[in-house]
Amino acid sequence: ALLKPFLHTSIYDYEAYILFRKLIANVLKCGPIPRHVAFIMDGNRRWAERRHLKRQDGHLFGFLKLKECLKWCLDLGIEAVTVYAFSIENFKRPAAEVETLMKLAYDKLIELADEEGFLNKNGVRVQVIGDLSLLPPNVLEAA
Repeated sequence: ALLKPFLHTSIYDYEAYILFRKLIANVLKCGPIPRHVAFIMDGNRRWAERRHLKRQDGHLFGFLKLKECLKWCLDLGIEAVTVYAFSIENFKRPAAEVETLMKLAYDKLIELADEEGFLNKNGVRVQVIGDLSLLPPNVLEAA
């Protein structure tokens, strides 16, 4: 509910956004498109704090924006995307925040897999890399 002002407010806004995204993608395709792009998930806590929202809302909004970027990448034909989402340094955060982030990771990986076959339909493969021993088993299983 707190994020609603930051999301599309009606089906018409959403439809206009989709048309805009496709238009921009077609314009961008006129030039060279990279085969690989990378995103660093950073600043979600600060974004939330500046808006007097909970940190977890900032992380959720960050995921929603990432998902939007991934759809842009599909539209543009970008073959590979790397997302740097959680560093070992993040484990130094308060335990409750780390737990919230791991729950969000689990929930969103499941959502991507379930969402009308988004991953399979688009030939998307998720590969979690790094020190996997630090991740909860359910997150690894979801990935």
